[in-house]
Amino acid sequence: MGRLGRIKNVVDNMMDARRIKIWRRNEINKFQDPRRVAIWSKIHLTSEQEQQIDDFYLTNYGEKIPHTWHKHFTAFTGHFDYKYFPELLYIPEFEHFMNSDAKYYEVFQDKNVLPLIAASVGVHTPQVIITRTKGIFRDEHYRFISEDRAADILSCSGEVFIKPSIDTGSGVGCKVIGSVSRDEAHEVFTDAGANFVVQERLKCHEDVAKIYAGSVNTFRVITYLWHDEIKICPAIMRIGQGGSTVDNAHAGGMFIAVDDDGTLHKTAFTEFNTQFTEHPNTHLKFEGHRIKVFPKVLEAVRKIHEATLQVGAVNWDFTLDEDGRPILLEGNMKGGSIWLIEMAHGVGVFGDDTAEILKWTRKMKQIPFSERHKYTGGRS
Repeated sequence: MGRLGRIKNVVDNMMDARRIKIWRRNEINKFQDPRRVAIWSKIHLTSEQEQQIDDFYLTNYGEKIPHTWHKHFTAFTGHFDYKYFPELLYIPEFEHFMNSDAKYYEVFQDKNVLPLIAASVGVHTPQVIITRTKGIFRDEHYRFISEDRAADILSCSGEVFIKPSIDTGSGVGCKVIGSVSRDEAHEVFTDAGANFVVQERLKCHEDVAKIYAGSVNTFRVITYLWHDEIKICPAIMRIGQGGSTVDNAHAGGMFIAVDDDGTLHKTAFTEFNTQFTEHPNTHLKFEGHRIKVFPKVLEAVRKIHEATLQVGAVNWDFTLDEDGRPILLEGNMKGGSIWLIEMAHGVGVFGDDTAEILKWTRKMKQIPFSERHKYTGGRS
């Protein structure tokens, strides 16, 4: 390696260390929000529990961590688990190291690209009506069309769902659009910007819709590549309420733990720990309600991650359509949400893999930025 290459590596390592430091600070600041403080400050861990956390993290990660996250996750179900994986380490380190090659996750997260990959492995996505990428309109077959033609199509499509295709999260910019005129369609395009997708409005499987039919209720499933195997974390279901057409926790939705056979747990939670044992609008009791075809989602999750192995950890969003088919909505490869799973299930998201993952994360912090891609998925 020449002198310029060595200088570049030094600069890259310094910049990456700075990014990690900023991301860690962001996670710390998040839990200084008074609403979160009000939740975790009420939990008092025993001295034995505190020692369990300290011993586990010191042995495997090489340093102690604040107990904030263990308190916060315990506050929801009341269940303590010393293997809780804190957000302090998830986005800034684990996810960052697992998805170290930005060019891949930026492409795979594009909602106008991922459906093409999904189709190649038999994973269904919502029917596309119009896409717009870099200001260029395309039809359902991804052929170029004019804005006027796109307006004609939208004005004849009835109720649809529109969402940004890049740089979005927490349901921002996602909305249902009813029947519009041709002129109104042009206004919709202007508001939506240069990158979006218009899709059919999905109707969910009866086992999902009877909980709440006002939104497309979705399953969040985290997968990670570990020693050449796709591991699937415990799943949760996100549910809308109060007339909302989106189910995201940041947008006021609730979330609940789902067993692998599709059975819901007793209690659903909001981000700030409002708890429900039945849906406030439909009054369906959660405990024991089973979404019979949910195991198909886990099969589809494995398929789509096997097709995108260039990234190591993904937060997938799926739903089930009227016919019980798993429908992939998006894959989140930067800024994932492990807190949903740990708060709803009351267990550490990585289970028996946690100790090894912590050791790997500790090691990765010492690996030069340019070399990390070689170690994705726990490789030594």
